[in-house]
Amino acid sequence: MRMLKCYLGNNRDGHVVTAKDAMQSPGRIWTCTSCGCQLILHAGSSGEAPWFEHDQRTVTTNVLMQCTHLDPEVKAEARCQKLRSIIGGLDAPVTVPSWYCVWCGSHYQGRKHCGRCHSGIYSIEETSWQRNYCCPPPDKPCG
Repeated sequence: MRMLKCYLGNNRDGHVVTAKDAMQSPGRIWTCTSCGCQLILHAGSSGEAPWFEHDQRTVTTNVLMQCTHLDPEVKAEARCQKLRSIIGGLDAPVTVPSWYCVWCGSHYQGRKHCGRCHSGIYSIEETSWQRNYCCPPPDKPCG
């Protein structure tokens, strides 16, 4: 997981310390001010300021996902993946090709709007009509 460099950390006493100040007393334990993860102090090089790196082995991925030092691209990708999983679980809309108007008894195709009574409020799917009204139940004989 990609974490941004951080320049502030907490010392054992809970005081906020800059990475530059932490260089004065190396070997101590530092934690992230955001997620509490243990930090690794880096001295920096050639004009680069000292900085802290998250020790990702000391904390769970869920904790790191909530940290302010998580790379924004990682957060964006995680949000996209969550959205894809939600959308993937949705049912696809089904187009109903045929209708039966219970009010006037007419069968029609296309848009849910009966041409005889000029409404669609009393219309049901043709397949529902066939299943419930056209054919007798399996336990009763026809006729």
